[in-house]
Amino acid sequence: MSHRVELLPSGNVFQAEAGETLLEAALRSGLNLKYNCNSGSCGDCQARLVSGELGRMGHHDYVYSREEKANNHFLMCRAHAASDLVLEAVEARSAEDIPHHRITTTVARLNPLSDTVMELQLRTPRTQTLWFLAGQYVTLSGEGLPTRNKSIASCPCNGMLLQFHVQQVEGDPFAEYVFNRMKPRDKVEVEGPFGRFTLDEDSGRPCLFLACETGFAPVKSLIEHAISLEFDQPLRLYWAVPRPEDLYLANYCRSWQDGLDDFRFIPVVGQGDNPDWTPPQVPDLADVPGLSPRARRLLHAGLRITTDYPDLSGFDVYVNGPDADLVALIELLVRHGLPPERLFVDRIAHID
Repeated sequence: MSHRVELLPSGNVFQAEAGETLLEAALRSGLNLKYNCNSGSCGDCQARLVSGELGRMGHHDYVYSREEKANNHFLMCRAHAASDLVLEAVEARSAEDIPHHRITTTVARLNPLSDTVMELQLRTPRTQTLWFLAGQYVTLSGEGLPTRNKSIASCPCNGMLLQFHVQQVEGDPFAEYVFNRMKPRDKVEVEGPFGRFTLDEDSGRPCLFLACETGFAPVKSLIEHAISLEFDQPLRLYWAVPRPEDLYLANYCRSWQDGLDDFRFIPVVGQGDNPDWTPPQVPDLADVPGLSPRARRLLHAGLRITTDYPDLSGFDVYVNGPDADLVALIELLVRHGLPPERLFVDRIAHID
């Protein structure tokens, strides 16, 4: 049996299933509730019961003040619903609402996604999970591990298990360490989250996501978050890579396409490694002859987008890449009617 839970002041609503805490239900539904330890110690997920009846309350070490008790405060990570509820709770509406943390995590798993991409999974302590928004990144460091900013590839619904995609690149000391020296149970310091490459949850416009190579990581997080929120607008994923085998989670993307009503996955393969490639129909775009391989891949994907959707005035576009590689792509998208304020760019100064 499930119960309807309404949050004030946002008016957001979610369903709490039997056996799950209110915090688990809210995070599963894509809501950005404030929390930290998820174990009843810190008090960050505290909410106020406005109406309804709470059910089973798990053990907690947090000590309520007299005022908190008098105002019907409780911990969402320990509480279950016994009826429909109305609650007051703190939700993040933007990246500025999320505090920075420094957490010592443990390597939970090193999962090869392809011959050249490794999924690094880090587990936080139960007493200090990471509160973040989809699309954000953190700084990873540790003894022997070169410091690197990395986009979080996982959904915010689970701040205890964090995923990162690491590409094996010759001469990259971070990738060399992850592929050849890192082991399960190693300690990794996580600092963050950072960045404003986040989903506009109130837009309602069709969303086009453009990922290039392992820039798929933050885009994956955004799409998983949109799925949690049960977006009903069309979602399209364009993933630009040099070779078909570089689509390292293609089957996962196809499962979205099979399972969702209005999601499409469009692989865009090739064109990045040919320095003589000139984009058709747009020979006057800025500095086309000097484009880097990544910029050519992004522009090639942009051409696919504008072929599919010649008028972008009604869309939101999310794209990940370094500034220098985005100039021609952005010019192309704006030329096809995309309002600049509806372009969401992860202007990465880090390596995905």
